[in-house]
Amino acid sequence: MGRKKNGTTKTQRKEIRLQKASQWILTYNGTPKHMAKHYRKRFHVDITTAVRDLQDIGVEFTQEYLDAVKRSEEERIRQKRLEKERKVQQEQDFLYEDSDDVYAFIAGYTGGGVPYGITWEELGLEPYASYEELMEAYDRRDRQREDGMFEEDEEFWDEEDLY
Repeated sequence: MGRKKNGTTKTQRKEIRLQKASQWILTYNGTPKHMAKHYRKRFHVDITTAVRDLQDIGVEFTQEYLDAVKRSEEERIRQKRLEKERKVQQEQDFLYEDSDDVYAFIAGYTGGGVPYGITWEELGLEPYASYEELMEAYDRRDRQREDGMFEEDEEFWDEEDLY
């Protein structure tokens, strides 16, 4: 993970960035208050790296500012994690939209409101199994049906009952 395509290591990239930053700071026209923000945008680094780099080249920050940066970065990471968890939960909700504790797939409802479909037990799975397990069970069931292993289906669809 330390090497990029161009062959420079992480340490080499930091050294190059600090050399460029030393030149950048001489020509910087913004306010000292926004220096870390502008550095972050200019060198495409996160705020903690920007502050650390600026401190390495001699810029001093108050402890209050450093604490505020640390808190904001922790909050950003927490928000990012929560967003990822929310997205996973939405995917799970969508995956199991047509299922419940008994049925892996609810094909429909009877006139009385009772669901019918494929049960978790018929698939050989625990309720709310992972997506991969569910797809594997459906594939296995399809192969069994193609091989004619569902005799009860043949009895159910007997031709003389259809007429």
